[in-house]
Amino acid sequence: MGLDSEGDVPRLEVSGRRARLVLQRPDKRNRLEPVDLKQIMRHLEEIEGDPSIRVVTLEAEGPSWCSGYHLGALAEGERPEFGFGDVCDALMTVSVPTIAVLGGSVYGGGTDLAMACDLRVGTADIVLRMPAAQIGLQYYATGLQRFVQRIGAAATKRIFLTSEVISAEELLRVGYLTEVVDESQLDSRITELCSVISELSPNAVKLTKLAIDNLSGISPDLEAAQDNHLASLRSADHREAMQAIKERRAPRFLND
Repeated sequence: MGLDSEGDVPRLEVSGRRARLVLQRPDKRNRLEPVDLKQIMRHLEEIEGDPSIRVVTLEAEGPSWCSGYHLGALAEGERPEFGFGDVCDALMTVSVPTIAVLGGSVYGGGTDLAMACDLRVGTADIVLRMPAAQIGLQYYATGLQRFVQRIGAAATKRIFLTSEVISAEELLRVGYLTEVVDESQLDSRITELCSVISELSPNAVKLTKLAIDNLSGISPDLEAAQDNHLASLRSADHREAMQAIKERRAPRFLND
């Protein structure tokens, strides 16, 4: 298990035609440890192997939805069996519709975990922040591609190049959120959406989801972008950021 692991690995619950994938580290803002990434991949395989499932909701316990990958593990050089991007890519290709049920803060890799879902429904208190540049990283290629495909280059740059906190209002405007509801109505709205989707032709829904994803695809130089991501992992700036995290100080970047 990863460093300072607290809480439990993500759980999968199946009830009727709905599968609930739930993050369970509320005391750590639902950060994801290497063991969590592996468990999510197992759950996605279970979902794909169960023909009774028509819709998946990705949820989290506690006031924070997800704070991304555990930076402490990254700072110590721990490399999981599955990368964070691998998990998000696998989530995006699940054959049935997926819904991210969002509330509180969505931070770091958690932003891409939600973006990998087909729908993102949340409450008005949501805030999002992507600090990749703050820790000396160019984000991995498929994650950047996902953002550009779904909300466009301008909104993606706003999120990644500023590392500022983005409000629910702006997230809805740029298309990151597909719907905002009152917190008191979130559960009922998700139940309603799951019911509506579950009553549709499962074959038509799967084929339509696949067709939309294919038709919305672009053909950037993913290989070059991924090479740059790997180079940023080896950079002095990233090493300095990781050391600063361990020493609990602000990083001193040298533009490497």
